[in-house]
Order: sequence, then structure tokens, then C-alpha cells
Amino acid sequence: MDNKEKIVSDHFKELLKEIDQGNEEARRKAAEKMGALKDHRSIVPLTRLLGDASWRIRKTAVEALVGMENQQDVISNLILALRSGDNAGMRNSSAETLIRIGTSAVPSLCQCAKDPDHDVRKFAIDILGEIHDSKCVDTLIETLQDPDENVRAAAAENLGKLGDPSAVDPLLKILTGNDLLLKFASIEAFGKLGERRVVPELVKLLSERLLRKPVLEALGQLGNADTLHWIVPYIHDKKRIVRNTAVFGASSILSRLGNEKEALQSFRETTTPETVEGLVAVIQEDDPNLRKAGIQLLGDLGDPKGVPDLIDILGDIDFHDVTIDALQQIGEPAEPELIQALDHPDEFIRKGASSIIGRIGDKKTVKTLIPLLEDQNGHVRQSTAMALGMLKDTDAVSHIFPLLNDPYPDVQQAAVFALQEIGDRSLEKKLIRYLEDESVSYRKNAALILGHMGIQDAINPMIFALKDEESEVRKAAVTALGQIGGEKSLEGMIYALSDEVTDVRLSAAMALGNFTSKEAVHILTSLLEDENIWVVCAAVKGLGKIGNSEALDVLLPLLDNNTPLIQIAVIEVISEKEDRRTFPVLLNKLEHPDKEVRRAAILALGKNGNHAALDSLLYLLDSSDWSERNSTVEALGLLGNPKALHHLKDIVRNDPDSLIRNTAEEAIQKLTRE
Repeated sequence: MDNKEKIVSDHFKELLKEIDQGNEEARRKAAEKMGALKDHRSIVPLTRLLGDASWRIRKTAVEALVGMENQQDVISNLILALRSGDNAGMRNSSAETLIRIGTSAVPSLCQCAKDPDHDVRKFAIDILGEIHDSKCVDTLIETLQDPDENVRAAAAENLGKLGDPSAVDPLLKILTGNDLLLKFASIEAFGKLGERRVVPELVKLLSERLLRKPVLEALGQLGNADTLHWIVPYIHDKKRIVRNTAVFGASSILSRLGNEKEALQSFRETTTPETVEGLVAVIQEDDPNLRKAGIQLLGDLGDPKGVPDLIDILGDIDFHDVTIDALQQIGEPAEPELIQALDHPDEFIRKGASSIIGRIGDKKTVKTLIPLLEDQNGHVRQSTAMALGMLKDTDAVSHIFPLLNDPYPDVQQAAVFALQEIGDRSLEKKLIRYLEDESVSYRKNAALILGHMGIQDAINPMIFALKDEESEVRKAAVTALGQIGGEKSLEGMIYALSDEVTDVRLSAAMALGNFTSKEAVHILTSLLEDENIWVVCAAVKGLGKIGNSEALDVLLPLLDNNTPLIQIAVIEVISEKEDRRTFPVLLNKLEHPDKEVRRAAILALGKNGNHAALDSLLYLLDSSDWSERNSTVEALGLLGNPKALHHLKDIVRNDPDSLIRNTAEEAIQKLTRE
């Protein structure tokens, strides 16, 4: 043994001693150092630590074993550790380590699935399901015949996780047998496998009371509009768990189909008065997800019998928005109850009722809404102003106008929206006069409304407002001049660019994007040298709004800027430009060292819509960075290439991260709608 080997050996012995005799932190650090050695002699002591009483030490041992170079020796020791029937911590940590090791552990685990010990066989099968490697499908199919019922059920469950279509026929055969536990597991597996051809076989099992819940759950995952008539009758089932599962199933189908007309029609044709009763019972449940599904279905159903119960829920802030959507779907038949609710003592119910009435769009309700503009609650005044704006009735204008000076900014914004939507031209002179009112709120909001209405006569008074002592009035005037447009307004923009307040300059830079002249491009180009990075980014967005070839000539070189924030701003504005130069530069940014720049480029490639980006995006699905992977899934939905569908479905079935699975489901909905 040379001197170097002796030093390593002595160090190893010291670490062994610390592991055996030290306190918790000393043992943990010793395990960490032992892992760093990557010495094959470390495998046994590290495996032993998987059974330690301290979760911190077990976690350190897992990380160390995953990083070892001789993985086959590690796998062999971990398989042996699965036999530690008296130490649940060791078995669980061994399983976690094998899952982390992944595909290289599959052959050994497949052998382990034939072990004489039924507990070991089940552990092996559960681990294979978490690894998601299709090479073990045949082993799991064989294990459906295992003598132990728990092992058989585990095989069926994990075939569902793997998502391999070759498992469908073997699982279908199980449905004709007498093994109840295996049937349960197989039905649940069908829901994950996503093969619609099994739906007729599942429907046959609805007559079996004990299997009804898993069957309804699977039908909700697999079904389409035609499946609803099998699910809906169980919404008023006497057994709560069956009723609730049917609600989730119907809600899942309608949500997945984007509430398309055919699906809604199928749902409504299948319902009975008892369906409403079942849904009303569901929205009183404690489970928030179940209540939400019930509320949505009452809206989808469109039956006014559910309106009183929905109005009561408007007072619950957690379900306020979803209930508003449901009542809006019911529409005019809900109006009599909603009008009564305008006098309800609960401000959230008054707020919700006024909002829904505005969305329904019946102008006959204007007079009933106007008194609520003086409600003592600011949220109610805000909601009512918004509702009257949607109704677009000029009779409401004089009642809305005082809210431009309301104590609450949100109410002022609602009043501005309403008057902009109504667009009453008889207000022009009054609004111009209010540009000089003593109230800052009146001056600011008058400018915003005049700009939206595009009043040419307001340009000179608006330029004068650029000298207002209040920066928020100057900012509003800049925005308004950008909307009105014209050479005179452009002069005002140039003046505003020298304002001492950054926000005013930012607004001017953004507003310049509404001007398409060469002079506007020139002015925005000069702003790219501004010392304030936010002004530079605003100038980038302004050039992006102009979007012509000359503006792109200025923007594209900025992708070499050293500031990631500026690069991101450029990437975002060029993403949807139909210019042959944009695609290759976006593709190049996928290699950028800054992850936020990469993420912006990923989303931009999706928005750009060039299907040539598909392979590059698919490659990024294996990224180790969560945000990058999630953005890639989102981008695949934006890209609109149907070739991405089976990759997204695989993520929905198998990805361990629930947020990424949700993003994939949304991406699939985008692709299938298009």
C-alpha cells in the first residue's frame, strides 16, 4: 500500500468510527464525507445508515448512494435492504434511493418482482412504477397472476402509472374475474392509461355497487360528451361517495372539453330535477374542490332552481368568483333573485349580484343598479360601476361621474372604465373642463377618459396638463396623448420624456409605441441609452408595439446586451413578429447562461408558432430546472403543433410534479381546441 492509499484508508476508518460513535450531526457529516470519497467500501455503511433513526442522516445517505460511481453494487445492497422487514425507515429509504437511481435499477427490480417474499415483490413493483420505464411492462403484466392479492393489485396500479397501451388488454381480462381488489386497481389504472376503448367495458360495471366509485372516477378521466349520460344519474345517488365522485367526473369531462356546446347539451339532456337536488347538497360539503365542481355544474346546468343556494354562496369569499361565473351562465332566469339580492345585508352578496347583472347584459336592470353607486361599501360601488359600464346605458352617466373622485382608487378605476365603455360624447366639454379641477382625481381620470375616446379637441388642454404639479396627472395626460395620436400629440410626448419622474417617462416611452412614424422610432431608439433600465425596457416595448421592420432593426442587436432584463424585454416583444430573423435568434437564446432569459426564449418560441421549434422544446422536457421544464410544457401548448400531444399526455400520466401535470393538461386543452 503506497502512502496515498494509506491516507485514504485511514480517513475511511475515521469516518466509520464517527458513523458508529458520533452524535447526530457528526454522523451526518461523516456520511456526507464518505459519499464524497466515492469509495466502493462506503456502500455497505451508507446502506446501513438508510435505517438510521434520524431522517437527516437517512437523507444524507440517500444522496451519497445516488452519487456513487459503482451503481450495480449500490443496487444490489439496496435490494438486500428491501428485506429489512423490521425497519420501515430502511425499506422506505432504500426504495427512495432506487427510484432516484432510475432505469439502471430496472433489471434487478424485475428479478426482485419474482422474490419468494411477497412484501419484497410488492416493494419492487411499486418502485418500478415510480421509475416509469416501459422495459418493466412485461414483468408487471406477468405479476398480475401473482399468488398474493396485494402484489397483483400493485402490478395493476403501477401499469396505470407507466401508461403503456400494451397493458390495456391484460387489464381488461381482469374485469371478468372475481378478484375484487384487482378489479379496483385495474379500473383505476384505466383512468391513468387514457385509452377510451375501455369505456364500454367500464360502463357494464356500474351495476356492481362496490365498483361504482372507481368506475365513475375512471369514466370522468376518460369520457367525452357521450359518457355524461352514464355519469349524471349518479349525481343524486343516496351514497355520498358515489354522488361526489359522479360530480367530479361530470365536472372533469365538461372542463376538459372546454364546455363546448355539444357537451353542455348532452349534460342538460341527461339531468332531472333530482340532479339539481344532488348538486345543491354537494355545494354544502366541506371539500372545497367538490363544492367548486358542484357550483360549476349548477351553472352548466342553467336551471334557476339552484339560484337561491348559489346566491347564498356569493358571501363566501373563497367561492365568490366561481359562483359569479355560474350565475352568469344561468343568465336572465336568475335575474329576479339577483335583483332581490341587491338589498342583501352581506356586502359580498350585493357586490356579486350587481356584477352578475352587468354581465348578463339586460339594460332593463340599469335603474335597479344605480342606487348601489352610493352604497356605503367601496367594493359594491366598484362592482356596480363596472356593471353599468358593461350595460352601456347613457342614463347611468351622471350617476357614475361623481365616482371619479371616490375616496377609493379601485372605485375611481371602475368609474373610468364605465364612462369609457359608455362613450357618451356629450361629456367632452365637461371632461375638458375637469382637466383643471382642483381635485387631482378628477383631473387624472378626465384625462384617461378623453384619451380613450380619442377627443382631438382635448390635445392642447392635455399638453398643458403635462405641466401639472401632480405626476399622476402628467402620467395620465401622456397616456391619453398616446391614444389620441397625431403630430401635435407627438410633440407632447417629446416634452414628457424630460419629466423628472421616472414613471412619467416610462409612460411616454410606452405611449410612443402608438405612433408609427420614423420620428417615433428615432425618439425611442435614443431612449435605449437612458440611464434608467426601466425606461430602456419601456422603450423596447414601445418599439415592439410599432413592430415594423425599422423598429426590429433597432431591437434585434439588443439581444447582445449584457443586461438580462433588457434581453428578456426584447425577446417578449419579438416573439409574435412575423419576421424571418426572429426565429433563429430565439432558438439561439435557449443556450443563454441566464435561466430567466432561457425561460423567456422558451415561451417566445411557443408564441412564435414556428413548428420547427418542436424538437428543441421536446429536448428541454428533460431539463433539471423546474421553471424551465414547466415553461417548456406551456410553450408546447402555445406552439400549436399536434405532434406534441402524446408527449404532453405522457407528462399528465407520469410526471411526479402535480404543477407540471396541471400545466400539461392546460396545454393539451389549447392544442385540442385549436
